[in-house]
Amino acid sequence: MNRSVTAGIIRGFTHGLLTSTSLLANAPDAEAALRAWRLLEGQRAGGRLPSSEARATLGDPARLFELGVHLNLTQGCPLTRGYPPQLLDRAGRFCGIGRLFRHLHRRRPAFETALRSELSAQIEFLKDREIQPTHLNGHQYIELLPGLRGTVRGLLARYGIKTLRVPRERGLARTTLVNRLAVANWSLAHVKRFYAGRLLRDARQWDVRFPSVFFGTSHAGRVDLRLIQQYVASGHGCRLIEIGLHPATYATSSNAEPVAGWDDPLAHHRPQELQMLTSTALVELLRSRGLALGRLTEPATIAPAKAA
Repeated sequence: MNRSVTAGIIRGFTHGLLTSTSLLANAPDAEAALRAWRLLEGQRAGGRLPSSEARATLGDPARLFELGVHLNLTQGCPLTRGYPPQLLDRAGRFCGIGRLFRHLHRRRPAFETALRSELSAQIEFLKDREIQPTHLNGHQYIELLPGLRGTVRGLLARYGIKTLRVPRERGLARTTLVNRLAVANWSLAHVKRFYAGRLLRDARQWDVRFPSVFFGTSHAGRVDLRLIQQYVASGHGCRLIEIGLHPATYATSSNAEPVAGWDDPLAHHRPQELQMLTSTALVELLRSRGLALGRLTEPATIAPAKAA
């Protein structure tokens, strides 16, 4: 999205416990992010990550980090020409999640070809740079939108991608209302859960992997150590748990002003997540709970329990 987000994610790998991330292919910092990714992989392969010791403590597998595609139809400009004007604003940018939802909820088949072409272009952005995406997820959870599930399934098959985010989250009352988050967070998370349930029903019939458990649909940019402690204490058996995070460094004078169409409502929250992600307290919490680090591309039923 911007240099601060790129830097925060990379630091989440080098000094923290991140194992997977995904790319916004149409975003301003996409090319720079891929350069940073290649340097990160060089550090990992050479055993030069400052986080290596903490990762070893948590049984991090000696496997590549994962880079997927963060499918996007809600922010910035499309990569393709001929994108439906009904799904663009007056500046030629994506129209936003609300308007997109309304159009797709009406099941407009006329949009299917254009949507498939745009999302394909975002995947091919990575493949053209000789990187095979390991997984797919969606910016603002667009993979959950009605009318897109068939398109997503086709993309997984066409590009040989075997892992998909299915963000069906349990225990929302415990992690939102009990923790005094806004009722709006709780309500929106339940909407996501409803559509995630539909995606789950379909994905079980596809040749695709996805973690058994997801955490983070109602806490974007606000996941802290207390919340993670509360979540893992609830117990989920020997499963792969995907925890969605949004880290970034503090904005500097060079990137404080967002590129038009790329404002970041989470900007003031992201650094706190990065601080938590790189803390020794998080390492100790996961170790004390018997959790290990994992990968999204692992089978969902594994032991001991892992966090990707």
